Amino acid sequence: MKIVLLTMPAAWEQDQHDFMNQRISPFRWLKIKPLVNVVPSPSLLYLAPFVIADGHDVVYLEGLFHTFESMRKRLRELDPDLVGVTMTSVDWENSRWMLVELKKEFPDTVFVAGGIHPTLWGGRCLDECEGIDYIVYGEGEHTFRELVSAIAAGRGTEGIQGIIYRSAEGPVRTPPRPVVEDIDTLPFPAHHLAPPSEYLPSPTFYNRLPHANIIGARGCPYECIFCHTDRHTRMRSAGNIVDEIQWLVENQGVKDIAFWDDTFTLSEKRVTEFCDELLRRKLDVDWAVNARVDRVTPDMLRLMKEAGCWRILFGIESGVQKNLDTLKKRTTLEQIRRAVSATSSLGMEAYGTFMFGIPGETFQEGLATIDFACSLDLDYAVFVNLTPLPGSEVYNDLLAGRIKPSKFTKDRFNFKNVSFVPEGMTEDQIRFLIQEGHRRFYLRPRLVWKKIRRMRSLLDLRKYINGFSLIATAKYMRRPGEMQRH
Repeated sequence: MKIVLLTMPAAWEQDQHDFMNQRISPFRWLKIKPLVNVVPSPSLLYLAPFVIADGHDVVYLEGLFHTFESMRKRLRELDPDLVGVTMTSVDWENSRWMLVELKKEFPDTVFVAGGIHPTLWGGRCLDECEGIDYIVYGEGEHTFRELVSAIAAGRGTEGIQGIIYRSAEGPVRTPPRPVVEDIDTLPFPAHHLAPPSEYLPSPTFYNRLPHANIIGARGCPYECIFCHTDRHTRMRSAGNIVDEIQWLVENQGVKDIAFWDDTFTLSEKRVTEFCDELLRRKLDVDWAVNARVDRVTPDMLRLMKEAGCWRILFGIESGVQKNLDTLKKRTTLEQIRRAVSATSSLGMEAYGTFMFGIPGETFQEGLATIDFACSLDLDYAVFVNLTPLPGSEVYNDLLAGRIKPSKFTKDRFNFKNVSFVPEGMTEDQIRFLIQEGHRRFYLRPRLVWKKIRRMRSLLDLRKYINGFSLIATAKYMRRPGEMQRH
């Protein structure tokens, strides 16, 4: 069979707030535009080795390189028997209408959807999107392989675990497939189908190019109310991860790795083994991770720095302890200060994420979070609105009426749109806080000077000019209740 593994087209503007789109750049003469965050989908690339081993012809099609029309043209050229697509809650609205249109044009092609959103919404996705023939829910590698084999052989699919399909009575959900407990047994993703040299991630997410992504663990044991990640955590061994890195370095020329683990530093023992193995093999590669502020130590950070770690992203979320407790972060402001300071003092870049619109939060507390972010020795910060995602505790509490919002649009998951406003705040206040956070954080002379001191190449210069142009030339809204300042 001819199989296309597909991500859906999306515009950069769809995922960014309005104030970052309405701008007139003073740098036109440099022909510089914001760098689009384009990286391949690891979940799709994990599916490929299984069906390739069974003799199927597999193509990976990157939707972010295409408009809908150019992607449709490419599919006509490929003429696939089956298309596999992955979707998150954020891109569901953008994707479902395209799948309907594709199914009309390719009625004999089987369309299979997977990912976190189809897993959580199940049969509702079939009801809302006639373009989907099957849903693979949960971990997809073995399920997708069995489904493809059955379709290729003309066999029934009723006995396959982990799928949802249509019947005359409505969607049918087969029993779940057990998760893969030892994820070292999975083959590496088919990186060769999406060569890293063809991709350019967000400028804050790479140190050198080519850049690649690795998933070193699945799941997260913590219970943050805004997250819908599986709580069942399984980690790859240090040696298995380094094997994948070595393959990427030797076969794809990769010089930079970003780990997609929710918390790379869950196990200090594994971090130590990973760093020691990376140093032993003398692989020339930089790498960056996500971590919790309560899961790093000075000794761990020093070893990570020695082994090539250049950036750590911390999910900080708020500068008000009450709101951290509401989010069930199980962290303190002092832990945040210590972790960021320890990271930065070693010469690694520290990245912090912050959110507004936390249940019970006030506008003044949002301003306090901005003050707190600016007080930390962070290199990067991103400010977003809390978006209740299906499967998260806050989403379930809203549906059950346990949280009384000022606004809740339950089927809007794009972070550009404020779908949830807690009681006591307004949507304009949240939008202003997001803008004000970025403006105040990035336009500080101290941060600008820090970036200039760390600049090492023309690539760094391009990254920084892109970011500065984006923030400095944005069209900002006025502070709620005040006249716009000129």
